[in-house]
Amino acid sequence: PSRRFSGLGSPVAQAFPNAGCRICDFDPAPRDAAVAKKIEAQSLSLSELLASADVVTLHVPLSPATKGLIDSAQLEKMKRGGILIQASRGGIVDESALAAALKSGHLAGAAIDVYESEPPPPSNPLLAIGAEAARRLPFTPPPPRVPRPPADSPFPASWSNIEKLLLRNEPPENCV
Repeated sequence: PSRRFSGLGSPVAQAFPNAGCRICDFDPAPRDAAVAKKIEAQSLSLSELLASADVVTLHVPLSPATKGLIDSAQLEKMKRGGILIQASRGGIVDESALAAALKSGHLAGAAIDVYESEPPPPSNPLLAIGAEAARRLPFTPPPPRVPRPPADSPFPASWSNIEKLLLRNEPPENCV
């Protein structure tokens, strides 16, 4: 069975159909419908998307419309066993609510490469979720902001670890 992925980060959305995924999207800002049509994305409300997607990837700028977009109420709407990938800006996801969703087991996992405070302070709730939940939360470096990462970039290894951990339930490499 194919998995449903969501999020309209164009490179991500263009890559996942090749893996047999159906793309759904929600965009808090008006946009050109041709973008969604090009990748055959089904536009949904945020509630519909969260309830139906196996994996939710976030690719939105931080703005008044997106600040706190994913809070405890939104995380509760996600499918039990869903995965959240935070690839936007800090402040989009309520980190305390995400920590609680991971600790409770509601979410199967999450991947984070940005935090509300950079670097995250020791008091960040994601750094204190406990060993079992921490195995389902890889912290990744943000991808380089270049069109194609160089061969020695940490991004390919980070993405490989995300796939191993969250999609294939294999242990990641090079843990610290």
